[in-house]
Amino acid sequence: MAGNTSTFTTIIKRVAQDNSDVVLDWNGILLNAIYEDKTTPPVASRNMAITQTAVFDAINSITGTYKNYHFTGTAPTIVSAEAAAASAAHQVLINLYPGQKSYFDNALTASLAEITDGTAEDNGVTFGRTVADDILTFRSGDGSSNTITYTPGTNPGQWQPTSPGFASALLPQWGQVTPFALTSGDQFRPDGTPALNSADYTTEFNQVKDLGSKNSTTRTAEQTQIARFWADGSGTFTPPGHWNQIAQNVTAEKGNSLVDNARVFALLNISLADAGIAAWDAKYTYNFWRPITAIQNADSDGNANTIADATWTPLLTTPPFPEYISGHSTFSGAAETILTGLLGNNVNFTTNSLGTPGIYRTFSNFTNAANEAGVSRIYGGIHFNSANVEGLATGRS
Repeated sequence: MAGNTSTFTTIIKRVAQDNSDVVLDWNGILLNAIYEDKTTPPVASRNMAITQTAVFDAINSITGTYKNYHFTGTAPTIVSAEAAAASAAHQVLINLYPGQKSYFDNALTASLAEITDGTAEDNGVTFGRTVADDILTFRSGDGSSNTITYTPGTNPGQWQPTSPGFASALLPQWGQVTPFALTSGDQFRPDGTPALNSADYTTEFNQVKDLGSKNSTTRTAEQTQIARFWADGSGTFTPPGHWNQIAQNVTAEKGNSLVDNARVFALLNISLADAGIAAWDAKYTYNFWRPITAIQNADSDGNANTIADATWTPLLTTPPFPEYISGHSTFSGAAETILTGLLGNNVNFTTNSLGTPGIYRTFSNFTNAANEAGVSRIYGGIHFNSANVEGLATGRS
């Protein structure tokens, strides 16, 4: 296994559930892989969708409960759904994360040890691989590996690389990736940002300048905690992974059937993957500057009511891609909508975050969690409010 084995053991404990099944187990293994690889949020969302649709199609082909996502073949008559699910997840993951193959091999061995040896298990392993290969082939030409040339702007309002790393723009091609369910990345493209000289922009500018500053005196201790709790940066499960962790907690409590859990995670991750594509389409369509650039260079924006502060820095490190719309908000709006539709919105749950060890936050519904995740980016100083509001709306679409 690539990386630190003790780290993997720790993270597995954080996502394990007492009332688990093979779907939840392999969703946890997937999150561990994302953590270890430091996968970026859009790529993580794609990888989760591929894995979970393969798991769903493997199980559902056996139970015949719902319509498959893509696989059209026929399952063997004698077959273990648990073996098929584990094998499908394993086959996807060794292709997406080949450097972690020994970890996945060990996990598959552990999964199969829980299943009675024999024809049903053997057929399940073979069938799971077949379904996984079908999904992998289906997504192989989706444009995710394409590269395009992106040149940052220099005019007021245009995105520019930001301190401290001044990294190049991340994944400018991602809005052109073939969606899993949407017709195209621009299907729900929002209308755009407020004009720099507008009253709306002035309000949003001053809001994030005040609340999002690293040295803010008006941001409360809880708001600071919220910003860090939902940051989900490198070395975490990422924002879409955080929503998978929430889904694990809730589905484990509900005690769903195997196929119903598989369906929850397939639909959740299809929506998250498409949310990432939609958000990145908007980001690289509007190419809007981040608060740190806007505030430090406000004397160039043509707005007498925005006052520059050349020393202003945000609470959180600004990620290397355009501001509008918020990826966090788009992911959260999508997750909220799917989970509410499948599990209801009167669901009490508690979740933690790798970014704030030992801190837990409790919610009475998915909507409240999504709204908090969205506004956290203002508290963190890396988004304006319209990016949050319209990101949530895009995700919910």
